Amino acid sequence: MKIKFNWGTGIVVAMMVMVTGILVLVSVAVRQDFDLVDADYYQKSVNYQQHIEKVKNTGALEEKIRIELSADSLKLQFPNLSDYGEYSGKIQFYSPVEKSRDLTFDVQPKSDYTQSVSLKNLEKGRYQVKIDWQANNVSYYQEEDVTVAR
Repeated sequence: MKIKFNWGTGIVVAMMVMVTGILVLVSVAVRQDFDLVDADYYQKSVNYQQHIEKVKNTGALEEKIRIELSADSLKLQFPNLSDYGEYSGKIQFYSPVEKSRDLTFDVQPKSDYTQSVSLKNLEKGRYQVKIDWQANNVSYYQEEDVTVAR
């Protein structure tokens, strides 16, 4: 038996190709992994005025945190605002590529107001270093981009 190819057969074949293509696109879209920028984005938007105040406080400083990047560590030089033991906060390495690459450290400067952070656990790539810290009962926030290369 021979199938005759006419305009009706062409329409059916075209619709089958279209439906198959749509099913493939839907299955690919469903399997895509996506990370939200922040899991608690709603709470952060509510507290955004506090963030603005921290940025203003940092802008008012005569000297900001200096960041020196070497092959295996990141050295932070904090400004001398109070006793180094009163400094607290978090240092976050944020990777825009993937949430699993993010790392967070506590702010713990030494007596010379420096802190070194090892980069051995970080994968190669670009990171935003977000430093949210307090000294002398005043909160500060500073953000810098760094690139880890090995």
